[in-house]
Amino acid sequence: MISTNRTAVAAAALMIAGFSLPGAQAAEDAFLDRFKGSWTGSGRVQRNAETSPWQVNCRVTGNTGQDRISIQGNCRAAIIIQRQIAADLTYNPRSGDYSGTYIGARVGPARLTGTRKGDVVNLKIAWPKPVNGDSQAEMTIQNTGSGMLRIVVRDNLSPGGPVQQTSDLVLRQQ
Repeated sequence: MISTNRTAVAAAALMIAGFSLPGAQAAEDAFLDRFKGSWTGSGRVQRNAETSPWQVNCRVTGNTGQDRISIQGNCRAAIIIQRQIAADLTYNPRSGDYSGTYIGARVGPARLTGTRKGDVVNLKIAWPKPVNGDSQAEMTIQNTGSGMLRIVVRDNLSPGGPVQQTSDLVLRQQ
């Protein structure tokens, strides 16, 4: 009798898992589709403790593919300073993890890894060379589905200093 109950419980668990995966994938696909299109906005970026934050204006384009987001464009500070920015992320449906690259830092492309919770993808940044004394930072990409995209980077501004917000960009879908 106990063996039959265990078999029934195991079969039920497998059925529930099998039915929930397509729904979870559909929800993830809907989230990824929020990034499509043209986005413009502004924010601030601070390079290190010795510099003041720069006000920047940004234009990016979002593209999606199967289990993938690509955000590419540029940000401009004042009239003469312009920098390319990009985030290419791939979603792994088996693990629920995101991974990819970020372009925009003066030290070169960085590795991104993380997960999504609700409307926010929480990522760890691994810089290719030390930035302000270390090789790690945090990025959050928030997309509420209402035409607003926010990208925030948190890092230390000086070696051994406290982790604080170093970039905050708010973009609106066009």
